[in-house]
Amino acid sequence: MAIDKKTPFGGITISNQAIETVANDAALNCYGVVSLTHKQRTSNTLDQLLKRDPKEPLGAVAKKTNDGWVVDIYVIVAFGIKITEIISGIQEQVKYVLERKFDIKFKAINVFIEGVKVIL
Repeated sequence: MAIDKKTPFGGITISNQAIETVANDAALNCYGVVSLTHKQRTSNTLDQLLKRDPKEPLGAVAKKTNDGWVVDIYVIVAFGIKITEIISGIQEQVKYVLERKFDIKFKAINVFIEGVKVIL
């Protein structure tokens, strides 16, 4: 689902992919984020891992709900940093960047920690 906006210069269509790309970039610039990842499946069997859909987005997933726009972000974080600090930093940064860039209010930025990595 895309967003259609009217401006004095004409119409603009903002795709989900554009929102996801901006959210990914903002999340990667946050302190403690090592990388983006796919949403983990509940079962980690080899068959499911090998059958990953190539169209499955990496990192952020934007969706329109009845109440507004919601972005889910899946990240791997650095070991030794408070996870609550990382999550709040990602939420604040991503929401600020998205609302400023697209001039749209976002209802929620959900952060899912899919792993922790030791950085040497």
